[in-house]
Amino acid sequence: MSDSAQHLALVNSILALVKKDFPLTKFVVLSDLPGSFDKPPRINGFVPDVFAEDAPRTAVVIGEAKTVQDLQTNHSRLQIAAFLRFLAAQQNGVFVLAVPWPAIATAQVIVDLELRELEPQHVKVVISDGYETRAAAGPSE
Repeated sequence: MSDSAQHLALVNSILALVKKDFPLTKFVVLSDLPGSFDKPPRINGFVPDVFAEDAPRTAVVIGEAKTVQDLQTNHSRLQIAAFLRFLAAQQNGVFVLAVPWPAIATAQVIVDLELRELEPQHVKVVISDGYETRAAAGPSE
């Protein structure tokens, strides 16, 4: 599977997770997939792969898909930090990070480091390999 096809599959897995866990009657779900008309908003300088919120806003979900090669770039670390910072300021924030299964441990370390910097109180983190999901063990738990 090419990186772009893998990235697309991971984004679709985030969308499936959001649709499963959040009622679409209350949530607006936006994605940065090719062909999407409504794109997610820019957050702290970055556009997430998936953005969902309810109205009135009581919860926000940001989803980001990363391939193994992309996960460890400086750009990705800055992006993850920006999204977690935004979610820490929300009443109820959920960050979903979808990575291929060989990158789960690395993703966990990156997220844990960012959470220590932020000390968020209202952020739930979910790390997914596109097939299985698990809540990340972070300092806020």
